[in-house]
Amino acid sequence: DAAVLDGGFDKWKAEGRPTETGPGKPYAPVQFAAHPRPGMFVGRDAILAAIDKPGNVIVNALNNDLHKGVGPSRYGRPGRIPSSVNVSAATLLKPADKTFTDLADAEAKFLAAGVTKDKHVIAYCGGGISATVDLFLLHQLGYDDITLYDASMGEWAKDTTLPIATGD
Repeated sequence: DAAVLDGGFDKWKAEGRPTETGPGKPYAPVQFAAHPRPGMFVGRDAILAAIDKPGNVIVNALNNDLHKGVGPSRYGRPGRIPSSVNVSAATLLKPADKTFTDLADAEAKFLAAGVTKDKHVIAYCGGGISATVDLFLLHQLGYDDITLYDASMGEWAKDTTLPIATGD
């Protein structure tokens, strides 16, 4: 079984829940075979094929300044993947405790950006982490055709052969 700790460890501690320090408890080794869903992760070729194509929406989960290419970027060239829309992962978390925003609020943000259930959604960020916030909420909202560009801007912005957009 797997679960998401809504609000993370900081919220857990703030609620006075038990924690411990020291070495972890040993567990007996087990065999685990991962079976990732085919197509869940895509590479840059899939992104290139999706740019400006009807039926696709590319979602940038980074903050708005990084999306616009304002200021320096730790990922390489400033900017975003062309035709991508911005639904920052930070706007999908409540600032006070970092829990997920309610689904109605998340849905409104996605719909305002043109992210609809009839489209193939590809989410990205800097390195494939923040985009999982967007994807988790899209999954909770019943979106089925969602994928992650896990190399994200860490790959895209460094490759000068790939197009990049800036501004509004």
